[in-house]
This record gives sequence, C-alpha cells and structure tokens, in this order.
Amino acid sequence: PSSMPSSEPSSVPSAMPSSVPSLDPSSMPSPTDRTDPSPISIDCIICDDEETTWMKNNTKDCSTFDYVINTFCNKSTYWNNNKFCRLSCYNAGNGYEGDVCCNVPSSEPSSVPSAMPSSVPSLDPSSMP
Repeated sequence: PSSMPSSEPSSVPSAMPSSVPSLDPSSMPSPTDRTDPSPISIDCIICDDEETTWMKNNTKDCSTFDYVINTFCNKSTYWNNNKFCRLSCYNAGNGYEGDVCCNVPSSEPSSVPSAMPSSVPSLDPSSMP
C-alpha cells in the first residue's frame, strides 16, 4: 500500500473503505439505495351493497343482477349520486369515481351487527342459538 493516492483507479478494490468520501458520485448504487419503487398505500373503504327501492321491491340483489351492474352503476347520474350497489359495482369494474372498496372479508367479526343478514352462510358455526 502507498501513502499517496494514485491518479488512476486500481483494478483491484481496496481491503478497507476509505475514511475520506470521494468527490465524484459513483455510478454504482450503494447497497442502501432502493431501485424499486415503494408500494403505494391506498386507503380503502367498506362499501355496502344497498339496492334501489325498485330492486328491493322486486327482490333483486346487487351481487346477482348483472344487467343493472353493467348498465347503471357509474353510467347513471342517479346511481352516481346515490352510489347504489357500491361493492358489486366496484367488483364488476364499474365503481364510482374515487372508490377503493375493501372487499376482502375481515378475519375478525364485527362488533356491530349488520342491518341485513348476509346471503352467504358463514363457514364457522355460530355460538349463538
């Protein structure tokens, strides 16, 4: 090893890093540099599936009435203003502007009962009679 710096870079890396920073930036990223973008965190909302009065009166369900989901959802001013069938519209790719619905069921039960019973039975038996 020499006590004087050379004017040309060595083809062999030094055993120990220098205690003096270089003046020119390296073309190689350091191990702490992140080259992959961080995932963007988007807050989602719990979307309901509230039917129109007509749908309720005619026993039509948001999750099974494909015609209205593909025809009205974000294509109708009236539906946009009232956000009917919000979750079904979102799941079908016809969600309302700005909506990001959390449609993954939670593993924890809610402390507040739902207003309407689910049309899908639960997998675990209830401890309630």
